[in-house]
Amino acid sequence: MTTPIPTHEFALYSLGGPALPAGTCTPPFSAARYSRYKYGSVTAAGCFARALGTAFAERCPELVRAPRLLMTSSPYTCVPTAAMALARVLAPALNAVRARHGLPPAPLLRVDRMSASAGDYGVLSAHARDRLMAANTLSFGRFRPDLVRDAHLMVVDDVRVTGAHQRCLMRASEGLPLSARTFLYIVSFRGLAGGSFDPAQEDALNHAAIRTLDDLAGLVEDDDFTWNVRVCKFVLSPANRDGLPRFLGRMPDWFVRDLYRNSCQDGYATMGHYASSHEVVRAELDRRPGCSLT
Repeated sequence: MTTPIPTHEFALYSLGGPALPAGTCTPPFSAARYSRYKYGSVTAAGCFARALGTAFAERCPELVRAPRLLMTSSPYTCVPTAAMALARVLAPALNAVRARHGLPPAPLLRVDRMSASAGDYGVLSAHARDRLMAANTLSFGRFRPDLVRDAHLMVVDDVRVTGAHQRCLMRASEGLPLSARTFLYIVSFRGLAGGSFDPAQEDALNHAAIRTLDDLAGLVEDDDFTWNVRVCKFVLSPANRDGLPRFLGRMPDWFVRDLYRNSCQDGYATMGHYASSHEVVRAELDRRPGCSLT
């Protein structure tokens, strides 16, 4: 029988349960900042990444200083998750700590999700999350065997709610010759009253600041934006279809081109849930003289 890989968890903030000691979390948790992070704010991602890196290095120095360390974010198909923006800031911060102790840098690698899915994961029930994650196929093909053996894998994500996503990653990585795994989160929902889970709580957090296409437009227009899967699905969702032409009309050329490419690459263009909105994006591209996909 294969020995299970030792697994650790660390969350910067805990909602509804025990948090880190007073004074450890700087700045205090902001639902609005978290919502902006989930919808592509580069500033919010940097703020959370720096706070997470500082707290983790202080509380778990032995993990940061593991002899061999690998980093990854939550898996994705082509368009990154919001957690990749978090990991891109966190990686150099933790590698600076490692360098001070004469340790090699931890490479930031990617776990591939072999196919994208429709809908908003943040509104699913616990059972629906387990069912969706059980159907997911993940690939660690980018992890060279010489890198993985006896290495500590650090997975950066934004939220732990039911643990379905974490269990999916654990199943997919169980056969790797790792020494240990650590899952890092901005926030954990563990410890909610009665141990129950209400998806409306996560949905409210995700949309504390970004509820409409106009809210998202503010991020883009402030030049504080990077693409992620949630943004693509939000813009293309049937709920936003009526307002999509007006929204696209105020967006710069690069945004419309990127949205079209992202929709094609992740397969939203051919999903019944998003296909009509994809055609609206195509029409907006055709309407703009000189706005090509090259």
